[in-house]
Amino acid sequence: MHNKIIVAIAVTVCVAVAGIVYVMSRRDTKATVFEEITTLFEEETQEIVSKEEELIYVYVCGQVNNPGVVVLNNGSRVYEAIELAGGLTSEANSSGINQAELLRDGRMIYVPMVGENYTVPNGNNSDDKTVNINTASVEELTTLPGIGESRAKDIIAYRDSNGLFATIEDIMNVSGIKESAFNRIKDYIIV
Repeated sequence: MHNKIIVAIAVTVCVAVAGIVYVMSRRDTKATVFEEITTLFEEETQEIVSKEEELIYVYVCGQVNNPGVVVLNNGSRVYEAIELAGGLTSEANSSGINQAELLRDGRMIYVPMVGENYTVPNGNNSDDKTVNINTASVEELTTLPGIGESRAKDIIAYRDSNGLFATIEDIMNVSGIKESAFNRIKDYIIV
């Protein structure tokens, strides 16, 4: 009788240990699956955020077939925005538009009508004195208020190390150019 009790206790202990091991292994599996799902979700979210950061929004109006806001990849050009807006109308005067110009987020492209006397309000025509901070030389940059040769070289070094400026505000990432300096030059620079 004593042996039966010992065997029963041993079997009970074995079953309990096996149950605990099974539950713990299932718990680890659930944790692993949860961790994998969490990791995949974080990767997908990061990919979506990265793709969103690569997009720019441009307002195309005037003599285009479908005026409105268009969404393009960063690095797109004016002609691509015009195409997304349905192309030019037959009354469009495109001679004053640089269709090869790189776009930046928040830009407005106005396509005037033939015979319309229109001046680009944001300083992107060839007659103005704006400086493209993505292509300007030291000499061109020094024409900006408060920018000397040393700071112009800093701008070019930053551009060479980090790539083109996406917005004019990005120039504040250059050492020594903070908000007050930016406010002095913002009306004279483009990207």
